[in-house]
Amino acid sequence: MRKKLMVLFALLILTSTAVYPCSTIIVGKKASTDGTVLFGHNEDDGGRRVVNVWRVPGMTHEQGEIITLRGGAEISQVDQTWSLLWFQVNDLPFSDCYVNEWGVTVASDGCASREDQGELTEGGIGFMLRRIVAERARTARDGVEIAGKLLDTYGYTSSGRTLIICDDEEGWVLSIVKGKHWVAQRVPDDGVVFIPNMYVIREVDFKDKDNFIVSSDNVRDYAIQRGWYDPKSGEPFDFAYSYMRVPHPKGKFVQRGYDTRQWRAQQLVTGKTVSVEEARGKGLPFAVTPEKKIGVADIMDILRDHYEGTQYGPVTKKELAGMIPQVQGGVPRNIVINPNNTSERAICTMSTVHSTIVQYRDNLPEDINCVVWTCFGRPDFNAFVPWYECITKIPEQYNNTPGIENHEQALKYHFDPVPGTFEYDPSAAFWIINDLENLADAHYTEAAEIIIPVFSDFEDYQFHIQKEIENTALRLHKKDPEAAKKYLTEYTHSRSAKSLRLTKELTDTIKTKFYH
Repeated sequence: MRKKLMVLFALLILTSTAVYPCSTIIVGKKASTDGTVLFGHNEDDGGRRVVNVWRVPGMTHEQGEIITLRGGAEISQVDQTWSLLWFQVNDLPFSDCYVNEWGVTVASDGCASREDQGELTEGGIGFMLRRIVAERARTARDGVEIAGKLLDTYGYTSSGRTLIICDDEEGWVLSIVKGKHWVAQRVPDDGVVFIPNMYVIREVDFKDKDNFIVSSDNVRDYAIQRGWYDPKSGEPFDFAYSYMRVPHPKGKFVQRGYDTRQWRAQQLVTGKTVSVEEARGKGLPFAVTPEKKIGVADIMDILRDHYEGTQYGPVTKKELAGMIPQVQGGVPRNIVINPNNTSERAICTMSTVHSTIVQYRDNLPEDINCVVWTCFGRPDFNAFVPWYECITKIPEQYNNTPGIENHEQALKYHFDPVPGTFEYDPSAAFWIINDLENLADAHYTEAAEIIIPVFSDFEDYQFHIQKEIENTALRLHKKDPEAAKKYLTEYTHSRSAKSLRLTKELTDTIKTKFYH
């Protein structure tokens, strides 16, 4: 394997123009404290961005209705589509996240492939792939199969991507190459998988139908045809190392043998550190077994991480003060004001626009058992708020685009933003949170001492009362399911409003302390 990796590193002298956004973690049901799958995702996008959230109702469709893809293909609509929470990042094709009424969650991480051809039919499918999955799937496995049929028929439009599709029982990693080649692997029940914008599926067992689903156009045969895999080498077929595009021949991945985010997440989960020598010899595994069961708070910590305490972490001002006398002729690692903006691309980073954790509650009925812990902006300087998927209305201030009043208009103008879409609006949640980040970033260390304790207390309180809230919802549900949904809607709204009030108060505190 060492020889194979070194040959790969030597051959892939390719300079990538791809942006490296997004990070995702999936925890198998036997590896979680809840006994159900856990999903966590940082959505990272550069440039001018606004995040809105929409409640898309379930709908019955008439025979003959079609969905028109951006490339021109027409797909027949199904009779019934499910209701959704839609996290929309305006004007981007691959950044939206969905959670449907069955708890099926769909998000993605860009993964640049080495494919320079890629077969497309009728323009292929891109933006609508994850939405169609969320609208139609009742389980994660359903979602993989729905996506697979669309990919086999039309082909994928971007260089490469990994879709993450989860429900309470299963988590699936669906790695797609431009065109019609893809492979999906089930997350082990006792394992944890972290995706850092590189393919993570390694060996593929084509006979194991329970844990692998593959494209109709065989990925192994195609890799042989393109010269990306040699069966005579005696090495097993490795999807990631056959199809990935290494970002730069002198970059960190090649030098270390791992993406630092995946390395760090696996370290946090297992308590063990993989050395550069080990990684350059065999890479990192698809999944790892955690040293203890993982809960929502653990995922929050991972999504907030900047490699603190490792050789890749930022040097704090206190550390720097002790190092200055010893610094001679060079600068130690990552001396920065803000750990979100270092030479080491961290899990939490400057471009994180929202962070989401999906938790399933097996003590609640299926129609109210999904909690979407929602954090707008970067999770290091913001709070996670529990939004129950069943809420009948989105909390105020979370979709404030001028002239866009509903989810139909939001979809219609997604790629043709209306005037004012990106203009500052001090009443909108996205901008309220953005204000705090922008003001605090220039004084990160001192601001963190003010901000973090406030939001930590806020989150601790939510964990403390979660059982009480859900017991009340359960009692209501036994008499009237709609009353339970109304109650959880009101709770979601109250916590969201409280979070924004705290954000405004912290913003005023930061202004007073550092800018007056």
